[in-house]
Amino acid sequence: MKKILLLTLAVMAFISASAQTPEWRQQLDRLDEEADQLYEKEEWKKLVANQEKYHKVFMSLPDSVKKEHFWDTDLSGNFYYNLACWRSLAGDKRGALKTFEYYTNRVIDSEEIRLSNINKDSDLDPIRNEPQFKACMERLTKWGDYKQKLKDAGQYYSGLVPGEVKFRYASPNDPDLVKIREQFKLDSVAGAGDEISKIKNLLHWVHEVVPHDGNSYNPEVKNTIAMIELCKKENRGVNCRMMAQMLTEVYLAMGFKARFVTCLPKDYVSDCHVITTVYSNTLDKWLWVDPTFDAYVMDENGTMLSIAEVRERLRNDEPLQINDYANWNHKSKQTKEYYLDHYMAKNLYYIECMEQARFNHETVIEGQTYRYIALMPYDMINAKTNSINWHHLRICDDKLFWQSPYEE
Repeated sequence: MKKILLLTLAVMAFISASAQTPEWRQQLDRLDEEADQLYEKEEWKKLVANQEKYHKVFMSLPDSVKKEHFWDTDLSGNFYYNLACWRSLAGDKRGALKTFEYYTNRVIDSEEIRLSNINKDSDLDPIRNEPQFKACMERLTKWGDYKQKLKDAGQYYSGLVPGEVKFRYASPNDPDLVKIREQFKLDSVAGAGDEISKIKNLLHWVHEVVPHDGNSYNPEVKNTIAMIELCKKENRGVNCRMMAQMLTEVYLAMGFKARFVTCLPKDYVSDCHVITTVYSNTLDKWLWVDPTFDAYVMDENGTMLSIAEVRERLRNDEPLQINDYANWNHKSKQTKEYYLDHYMAKNLYYIECMEQARFNHETVIEGQTYRYIALMPYDMINAKTNSINWHHLRICDDKLFWQSPYEE
């Protein structure tokens, strides 16, 4: 097993820079360096002792220090998962089971769970048949089987719309969109090929023009020109929401109908994901395009699919594939098993769009309206959820939500 994350790097990433490194941080850094060495040598008992010291130092910190420098007052679920594995490898079954139970309690309702990793992780084999472990797995499976949750989702129904809904799309002649097209030479970026190749080329361009940074703050001015300039000036990236808005503006500037789409889990745990959908006249449907991962999704014949089609294929276990160059910042290649079966299966329970696709989608401008339409299973329309804001319009009419932008 490889460590899920570099333990202290994961929790220390949010520590504020200071002129002088405090003693407690120096201690944690030293222990982390030693842990890496012990892990490479597979000295599990010493590694367990190292992590027990790490835990002791961390837990001795005042809550005020933890709250200032870390996400919360406890170490991450990954810390306890790895410690359970190492205790298992060190032959400490009792300690491993106790730690795995703590991990289970720690992550449920608060962190994303990688069930496929847990189910095949050989480090846990010495405790896998223990009743305590099986009880934990029952709880984890119930919470973290995102694909099953998607399969269990209720149906959509047409005609039940509590108000007028009309998605609108800015004209490519809009002066601000013309500026985007000309400033970034998007005609050359799109190329002289067919419609589908242009859609892919524009997707790739946005993926490359700025890096993705899920922890970055959202800028005040949220449009393609301003965000590219800001990223260059501050040597930074933007999150998936900003990247999807950039790609939507790029498509609108090139005459495509497009929307950015917030893909949400049934229960908000660690995150959601935001992608773009663009309408193809060639295929007569909306297409899934994800600038964060430079990804699009296809059926078994290589035909690009829509968000709605991907969601149904996941629910029905039908074939899906992603483009072979899908990646995160050229550091992590994406696979169908992780990207679709796990990550997006989690994030396709609810779907939300702004009613109007335009330049400066979410920039706060006096007099500009901001209405969001959420597509939900019929049985969840009136349910309490921490994923959809109550002031957003909720509908269960998928045909209306995904209608052609050329329909009246």
